[in-house]
Amino acid sequence: MIDGARIVRENSEGAYTRRQFRRTLGGLTIIAGGNLLPPLEGKEVKVQLPRRVLYYGVDEPLPEQVPLRAGPLSLVYEAGDLRYLRLGDREILRRLYVAIRDRNWGTVTSRLSNFKKEIGPDSFRISYDLENQKGDIDFFWKAVITGEKNGTITFAMIGETRATFLRNRIGFCVLHPLRECAGRPCVVEHADGKAERGTFPRYISPNQPFLDMRSIVHEVVPGLTAEVRFEGDIFEMEDQRNWTDASYKMYCTPLRLPFPVELKAGTKISQTITLNLKGPVPGTNERAAEEVITLWIRDTKPVALPQIGVGMATQAQALSLGAVQRLRALNLAHLRVDLKLADPSFEA
Repeated sequence: MIDGARIVRENSEGAYTRRQFRRTLGGLTIIAGGNLLPPLEGKEVKVQLPRRVLYYGVDEPLPEQVPLRAGPLSLVYEAGDLRYLRLGDREILRRLYVAIRDRNWGTVTSRLSNFKKEIGPDSFRISYDLENQKGDIDFFWKAVITGEKNGTITFAMIGETRATFLRNRIGFCVLHPLRECAGRPCVVEHADGKAERGTFPRYISPNQPFLDMRSIVHEVVPGLTAEVRFEGDIFEMEDQRNWTDASYKMYCTPLRLPFPVELKAGTKISQTITLNLKGPVPGTNERAAEEVITLWIRDTKPVALPQIGVGMATQAQALSLGAVQRLRALNLAHLRVDLKLADPSFEA
């Protein structure tokens, strides 16, 4: 029978369970990370996934987006985060949010309440409460986000642990966009007050481009710069393209420090991120200019493709024979499966 997007078999035909742990697909060993593996040869299974799964990867309602303005800047509030901070068609920041990571780097989901908003034509104030609870983790915090007519945006959080637990990270993450920043100059102020002139990496950087950050400044348009200032912790940058995300991520608590860290009940944590514009603001074009993308093939000697693999789908289901044939034709080198062994519901 079919239950939503998940196939359930009452007998062994057509699908393998987790206990039947391995199967070979065109020389590629499959390890079952979901509940089912591809159907047996000769058994065609057709599945229609929910539209939201096809479009967004999860079968959940999309969060409400609230458009905002802070003087010349436009942005969007979405489920506790700020997204797409722009000056006209120039994106300044991709996203600004708070992340709570457990001892295994798992993201602790949040429950938002007491949401309040005051939205004007060129300014705003938003506040809300958030609870992050998972296992022994219990963290409560309040957020206040403001946008001013001069383009200054401030995002402040103050929280307190309501239990003793281990964490890898609690605090802000700031994403700079790839298109506007790759290869562009910037100035980083370090925790000791010294300034460093550098550039956002043009090519993927395997290491952190900047460490011990207190602020970062880059040019938005000629004569106008944007400064992002961090308070409450030390930040550093990583190149998110290492994980297929098109952004540069500033995160708190340097990775050189030991983790996880035990937080005692009653520990208070507060951080603030401030975006400031410096210089005259030019007139803006609200419509993004259409880009022309040109592809060409160079007359050079062909090279072998690197080994390519895929990850196990989050929506566990049997594969149709057509899907199996397409996967076989890709000649994949590996399949990544995340086994959540710490999850009490994991079936051994």
